[in-house]
Amino acid sequence: MKKNVLMAIFIIFIALVGATYAQNIIATQRGPLSAREGENITITYTVANNENNTIYNVSVADQNFYRFLGNISPGGSQSFTGKLYIPTDAEVKEEFGGDASVSNPYFIGGFAVTYQDVDGNKYAVNSNALSIPLISSKVASPVNVAEYAAATTTPQGIWQQLMDLIQSLLTYIQNLFAPGS
Repeated sequence: MKKNVLMAIFIIFIALVGATYAQNIIATQRGPLSAREGENITITYTVANNENNTIYNVSVADQNFYRFLGNISPGGSQSFTGKLYIPTDAEVKEEFGGDASVSNPYFIGGFAVTYQDVDGNKYAVNSNALSIPLISSKVASPVNVAEYAAATTTPQGIWQQLMDLIQSLLTYIQNLFAPGS
């Protein structure tokens, strides 16, 4: 049973990765390795064009922003940064009720990229999501260190590391077969 579930997850993952990379337009976001509640963090957003043609009218959006990037030439990329506030438990409880709390790790969904080819055909891809472990602002104790270690080795954290590794491998393989390599 476990083997079948893992195989199904792997097939779904390959299908999603294939769909994301079908146009060779890669959207990524990067954030800090860890953060604290009540802290502003910086996220770096990048859209890379690994196609052989310019992509036009590139725009990016998520629930917090919209940005028009214009055109991106073959082999080019555009990056920008944004600040994101991680609320405290007290702020979340005040907004959503006494049972609410900040999730740890803190999850940041991906952003969407839309663009057009030279013929005006429209396309869309989504970036990776982020899962940032939250570190307690209390003085570190063996319990807090253990909690942090557990948070960084959760299935979600390992899954994100695996996806980053596969993305790097795919980019490397694409570069091996790219014209002029």
